Amino acid sequence: MEVSIIIVNYNTRVLTTNCIRSVYEKTKSVSFEIILVDNNSSECSASVFKEEFPNICIIENKANIGFARGNNAGIEKASGTYVLLLNSDTELVNDAISIAVKQMQNDTRIGALSAQLIYPDGRPQPVAARFPSLKIELLEFLRVYKFESKQKKSKRLHGDLWDYSKPVETDWVWGAFLLMPAAVLKQFPDQKLHDDFFMYFEDVQWCYFIKKNLNLKIVYIPDGVVVHHIAGSSKIKDHWINFKTKILPNQYKFLLEKHGSVYTYMYYLVKALHYFTLKGEVNKMKAKEYLEFIRSRYSDKKINEHV
Repeated sequence: MEVSIIIVNYNTRVLTTNCIRSVYEKTKSVSFEIILVDNNSSECSASVFKEEFPNICIIENKANIGFARGNNAGIEKASGTYVLLLNSDTELVNDAISIAVKQMQNDTRIGALSAQLIYPDGRPQPVAARFPSLKIELLEFLRVYKFESKQKKSKRLHGDLWDYSKPVETDWVWGAFLLMPAAVLKQFPDQKLHDDFFMYFEDVQWCYFIKKNLNLKIVYIPDGVVVHHIAGSSKIKDHWINFKTKILPNQYKFLLEKHGSVYTYMYYLVKALHYFTLKGEVNKMKAKEYLEFIRSRYSDKKINEHV
């Protein structure tokens, strides 16, 4: 078996069905298995997927254990030389999996790889990014980019500045389409992905370990193309809740572990000040969230020191 494709489903029946169907329709040049991990969905029984796709393997969890732990449950059953984490809200446009596998076979120094993710209207999504960095935030706050060419700035920052028609070696890529050699996964602690985050920021954590601890490359390639149905404007309220309750705390924990408390507090402070200097109500809201978050964490730290 060349590729084990792991899809975590939680109440996304239609999206998950379309995702699996696209894998069977588009994947032509590699052998694969699909492992569907259902996180105790209430929408329908997991057996519904087996009716349309009898060859898939289904793991039914008794609770919603989150994205990382859900993928680890699938990894335990995986038999492929490569493991692909594939979001349930994706659809393959071409033979992206075969293209990605071939790229890895040609370069054994690649530890993780993402194909091109696009919005339904064809626009590329900014899947390649740099690790959170106080240096980067200071340079942005001080407007150093005004003295840089557009090309130099895109090379330094990646994110939404990069030209996604071009391949790039980067710091981390989204977990929506994340291909890794099974041999690399065996080098993780306990031979599984870090799963201390329920959802969000785990892909940063995984890529950090692969790049910094294993000294392997994180790569984006444009040839494989996948539609990624990110939630639209109707989910803005949910996005803000996730930003406050999941993204900020997970980012904080990551920075604290890698760089210590002084670095982390400085990062959040500079980030907030930078957002305050930008136009738009959304940027002002983000600035307030960063400041409030770091203030509450600092207060909690002081309280604990006196207990």
